Amino acid sequence: MNKTFLNKFPILAISYGLFFLFLATYFSLFESQLFVYQEKTSIFVLSVDFLTENLTQPGGLLVYFTKFLTAFFYYTIAGAIIVSLVITLIVLTISEIIYLLRGKKYPIPALIFGIGLFYLQTNYQFLLIYNLGLLVQLLFFLMSIRYNTHLKGAIPILLAPLCVFMTGGFVWIFLIMTTLNLILQWNIKALIKGLLLLTILSGSFYFFSHFIYFQSINALLLYPFSTVVEGVKFEVYFAIVAVITLLPLLAKVKVTLQKKLRDARVAFYFITFPNLVVALVTVGIIQFDSKTRDYFLVEKLFSQEKYSDVIAYNTAHPSMNILTIFLNNVALCETGKLNDQLFHFPQMPDGSTLFLKWEMQGEVLRRGAYFYYTIGMVNEAQRWAFENMVMKGNTPEGLKMLIKTSLINGNYEMASKYISLLKNTLFYNNDALKYEKFLFNDKLVGSDPDLGEKQKIKMKSDFFVISDNPYVNVERILATDSLNRKAMDYKLAYLLLKKNVKSIAQLLPKLESYGYRKMPVHIEEAALEFKVLKLGPLPQPGNLTFTPETEIRWGDFIVTFKGFNNDLRSAEPALRSKFKDTFWYYAFYH
Repeated sequence: MNKTFLNKFPILAISYGLFFLFLATYFSLFESQLFVYQEKTSIFVLSVDFLTENLTQPGGLLVYFTKFLTAFFYYTIAGAIIVSLVITLIVLTISEIIYLLRGKKYPIPALIFGIGLFYLQTNYQFLLIYNLGLLVQLLFFLMSIRYNTHLKGAIPILLAPLCVFMTGGFVWIFLIMTTLNLILQWNIKALIKGLLLLTILSGSFYFFSHFIYFQSINALLLYPFSTVVEGVKFEVYFAIVAVITLLPLLAKVKVTLQKKLRDARVAFYFITFPNLVVALVTVGIIQFDSKTRDYFLVEKLFSQEKYSDVIAYNTAHPSMNILTIFLNNVALCETGKLNDQLFHFPQMPDGSTLFLKWEMQGEVLRRGAYFYYTIGMVNEAQRWAFENMVMKGNTPEGLKMLIKTSLINGNYEMASKYISLLKNTLFYNNDALKYEKFLFNDKLVGSDPDLGEKQKIKMKSDFFVISDNPYVNVERILATDSLNRKAMDYKLAYLLLKKNVKSIAQLLPKLESYGYRKMPVHIEEAALEFKVLKLGPLPQPGNLTFTPETEIRWGDFIVTFKGFNNDLRSAEPALRSKFKDTFWYYAFYH
């Protein structure tokens, strides 16, 4: 391969293209959780009011545009293209900046930065705004050096107020890079421009603070970094950004390596590029987290109310994630299978896979409403959704919960407001239209399979909710409403987890009145154990009877156990192999 061919061959363009394609492919195939999480925790509304809400401080325009792009995360492929394009544009911009500062193409440092940003973006909590804010700053700086001879070199000074308004706290990247570039020119005019730039930026923050937004300067300087997301390695991000801001200085450092090489392009193509590919693939392999991906796929199915699909997916991909199991248990309850399949999935003896305790931080608040909605505590479900809205802003699923609870309560005016917001989103307008038809129509609400059922089991009398002990609320529901089968499902499930077969046996005569046409499998297992072990007189379960299959399975269980001389430890592998999805195995080994 000769030099003439290499000069004609667009190596750099192909390298950047392959970099983008690798990122887009990886994110679409292995990082779907990123798009589910960020799309479900954000919302974009096409309205003047929403735009105004996001322009309450410098950087709001960047936040607004980020929410617009994040809305497209609704589709995994679109999300993969967006995040990959942003990172690739950062790489291209850095490469162009180095070229303008140094006069030669040096793609390797830019691609290394790209790999670092790729590493960060594989964390589903690393928001798009961090890379997008960096990209905007780099573009501002690129404009200032590309057109440095225009307007007598005043471009950076003129861009400063606009940069502050658009990006808020990100402006420090532009400030440091521009100041370094001016200082390195080492002449009076450049130093004066640097001082003037600093004065303009300071004055912009002062002006915005005292005359436009009426917030402290510190608050304006921190936004949009005001909220630190747990789990994100910001120290890595800030380290990468810090090195990038030093580009004007680093560009002055002489590189002697390439001078010793006969052909720098050949060196890049045959040596460096394969190493970068290896680095990319290695980062992708290390950062891939199948458990997190599985959880968010479950959450996506759950948000679409595909409860049978949730159960099927968790059956095929067992998880130990408490939130995953919590959503799965809600899905089991909604499909009437909670006490038939409870032990087909891992459970926590303390009940934390059945109920979520109140928590203002973290991920619990935006999910806890589902349990209360399922058992008919509509007002409590609404409270959880509303508090999450107050704490973290509107979200698609939060709005849907507020709409449903408002419709069930007959608060059509409030439901109409929430529907209006949802109707003006990019991808949830069909949901809004579905709910809109229920407005001011009690009969239609009552006939809906979901809303009507929740309206029927809705609490008729209020009581003080114990958020730290959800099981107490289940007991109170049953004390005031004897027809709430879903509440009874949860009570029985909790008693199973506590291995309280005596209390389960005492409830057998009441099951028919709750609408049970057959004894749930695990309840049958617990009751049979109570009967065979003669733990007390077994109350008559009415017309509900033990099935022959359960009695045969119990006999097989006992025979297997006795085959190991009644030794719990020795029998465990055999019992787990045949009976791990039974109450009996749970009672023995948990």
